[in-house]
Amino acid sequence: MYPLEHDQLAFEIGEALVAKGAKVAVAETTAGGLISARMLSVAGASRWFERGVVVYTGTARRDVIETDTEILRTYGAVSPEAVTDMVERLRARAGVDYAVGESGIAGPIGSRRSPKPVGSVVIAVAGPNGTKVEECVLPGTRAQVMVHIAERSLEMLHEALLS
Repeated sequence: MYPLEHDQLAFEIGEALVAKGAKVAVAETTAGGLISARMLSVAGASRWFERGVVVYTGTARRDVIETDTEILRTYGAVSPEAVTDMVERLRARAGVDYAVGESGIAGPIGSRRSPKPVGSVVIAVAGPNGTKVEECVLPGTRAQVMVHIAERSLEMLHEALLS
């Protein structure tokens, strides 16, 4: 079996977005495109998926999303402030109803700039009712952390669509 076949959560997200007449955009760092890939595995995603960007570095975040350099400098890339800024700017720039984004430390070694442990991640979903942010530490290898980030990001988006 291929891992992107029959992704029920991504399918339900698509159905909810279609029902609302809404579109979504994604900004990924640590997940490296897995969130977008899961959504795009759903047939008909072009009706509700606007864009996905992998902005792995601070330079990419500034160039593509125009994130606030001062926020990155003050709080760090793996912070509620930085990820909130990223998804809110992406939502506005893409002209979509919802934006989901994440930033984390996948490992196997930690960040030289942050005391946060491997597996640390911040996920945010911006929508018509505001922005929800979650910080967590996810277990596993680098690849496992990436998969966990994609799963939790989609769960949070789904929750936002149902609320």
